[in-house]
Amino acid sequence: MNNRHKPTVISAEFRAELERELEHLRVDVRPQIAERLHAAREGGDSSDNTVFEAAKEDLARLNARIAEIEQTLREAAIFNSNGNGHHALVEIGSVVTIARDDGRVSTYTIVSSLEASPTNGKVSDESPIGQALCGKKAGDIVSVQAPGRTVSYRITAIQ
Repeated sequence: MNNRHKPTVISAEFRAELERELEHLRVDVRPQIAERLHAAREGGDSSDNTVFEAAKEDLARLNARIAEIEQTLREAAIFNSNGNGHHALVEIGSVVTIARDDGRVSTYTIVSSLEASPTNGKVSDESPIGQALCGKKAGDIVSVQAPGRTVSYRITAIQ
């Protein structure tokens, strides 16, 4: 595990997505790039072959992404979200419903930064709103600094 900070915590669903991506990269993408490299190498002088150089760069990017996924899978802890559906405090994996003073209600799932997708209702525990919510309980009021103002939210439910 990374000793600099807490281990990354990901959902089982995200782990499965990473495993599928890794399989695709190894089985589908890597052979395509290898074939491009082979064809470009046979095409003449590889020292002045832009197709060969592009394929080498693609392979380097691919290998870096594969290594990144492998490291994440090796080091990440999986959170289990199949408990009783009720949590006393907000934590990674919690589904939190919050209400602003103006009555606007939002629901977010707290996830790691790797998994964050605000447009899909998944906010990172490291984001300003995630940091404000983590460790709090239903009924608590949290404040989040937004551009030019502070926004207050009441936690109405935690699942």
